[in-house]
Amino acid sequence: MRVLVVDDNEASADTLHWAVELMGYDVRSCHDGQSALRVAADFRPDVVLLDIGMPHMDGLEVGKALRAMPGLSGIKIIAQTGWGDSRTRRQTAEAGFDLHLVKPVNMDMLEDMLWLLRSNTGRLAA
Repeated sequence: MRVLVVDDNEASADTLHWAVELMGYDVRSCHDGQSALRVAADFRPDVVLLDIGMPHMDGLEVGKALRAMPGLSGIKIIAQTGWGDSRTRRQTAEAGFDLHLVKPVNMDMLEDMLWLLRSNTGRLAA
């Protein structure tokens, strides 16, 4: 399974990248919305771990743009953000996100979610 990590905090992106890679997945990472769209077009990820609070193009905009890209409408998008309030969760759901993880990301929970997505169980709620 191919996973794209998008986070403007490079240390967070690197940590998540390494963790997901250690889980056995093919991983790419980038640090802004425009790069995410370019990488996704080439890499064709199955799952995107997407930070919400990024400058210039936030994760909600990126998520909507990913869903509109030819061939990517079915990818799974997981919000990974410091915001866990009901308003933000509603916004991510409305933007087409499949899951919402609050930072710091619990790696065991993430591993379970990725395994379930890989097993093709469909949309999940977190």
